[in-house]
Amino acid sequence: MSPDAPERQLQVVGAAILREGRCFAARRSAAMSTPLKWEFPGGKPEPDEPPQDALAREIQEELGIQIEVFELLGVGAALARPGLRVHLAVYRAAWRGGDLHLHEHDQSGWFTPEELRQLDWAAPDIPVLPAVMAALPPPGA
Repeated sequence: MSPDAPERQLQVVGAAILREGRCFAARRSAAMSTPLKWEFPGGKPEPDEPPQDALAREIQEELGIQIEVFELLGVGAALARPGLRVHLAVYRAAWRGGDLHLHEHDQSGWFTPEELRQLDWAAPDIPVLPAVMAALPPPGA
């Protein structure tokens, strides 16, 4: 890519699925772009698709579960690879049904705020971590 080529911008949505003081996160498989990095799962909205609808659809497709999407927790942006800047909007969500099946990811789990800090995150997710951790109740609450 030439140094004066325009940077491509990609808008994506992610879910911070919260339950019992923990947040769900998934690790990208080796076959995905940004392999083996943890993320708030989600994906790209279709043209004219509201972000919350896109998020519910993407989570159903990627994980096989249904979620309810709530407020926007935070927005992050980072260079995912040379020439591609990803803008990530993360929404608070709750698991409402379905059985988890990892279709694109190779690992997943429910993590406390301290455990979230220890994961090797995809660059666009890092700026949103403080807002997600702030949405989790403190231990013992």
